[in-house]
Amino acid sequence: MAIDVRLGGPEDVEAALSVYEQSNLPRRHGVWPARVPRLAEVTTNLHDTAAWFPIGREGDEAVAMALVLPFRADRGTGAVVEGSSFLDLIYVLPDRWGQGIGGAVLDEVIEEAARRGSRRMYLWTRERDNQRAHRLYRSRAFHRTGTTGEDDQGEPVAEWARDG
Repeated sequence: MAIDVRLGGPEDVEAALSVYEQSNLPRRHGVWPARVPRLAEVTTNLHDTAAWFPIGREGDEAVAMALVLPFRADRGTGAVVEGSSFLDLIYVLPDRWGQGIGGAVLDEVIEEAARRGSRRMYLWTRERDNQRAHRLYRSRAFHRTGTTGEDDQGEPVAEWARDG
């Protein structure tokens, strides 16, 4: 069955949140100390009218999601930067990894961002044990910006960007 990727709406929030949660547990090796506050934050962002999220479905089952927010200066704490967007999340259910679903969702993100007038897109990704994601981002013309930091677990992360 083909994957249908479309923009999500209020009726898709719970399904998108479920994909996010199911995908995070294996990525974090079952250790997710900030789980409850992070799920609350993602839920708020999925409902934010300034944000948008594609959802990938196979029949009635949600198998992938992404969340795009307005890009803000100063590592997300500053003013909104017009013409830019921030890919906050992109997740595929673990049993569906390697099937091209992430690429289909990312293609929809890129196309929708262009429709919305976004000329540049940013994201952050873990540096270690995330080669599959790095290959996906490079295949869609993302590149490292040189800005680095740490995630909520102290893991090294890097900022990536894409023009166009």
